[in-house]
Amino acid sequence: MVTLFSAPNYCGEFDNAGAMMSVDDTLLCSFQILKPAEKKKYCVGIGTGSRPVTPPRNTKAKGKM
Repeated sequence: MVTLFSAPNYCGEFDNAGAMMSVDDTLLCSFQILKPAEKKKYCVGIGTGSRPVTPPRNTKAKGKM
């Protein structure tokens, strides 16, 4: 089993390449290098952090005082 993961030019921050592995009928493996596209200065859908913001908790329960 082979697991490959790469995000070429992820959010315009990294200058890495990706790869695609092919296996033929004789089980010979070959790789195709995927070079990153032109860098972008922004990343759609990603804010200042890499994970979603957790909503603030209420310190007082509603209707109870």
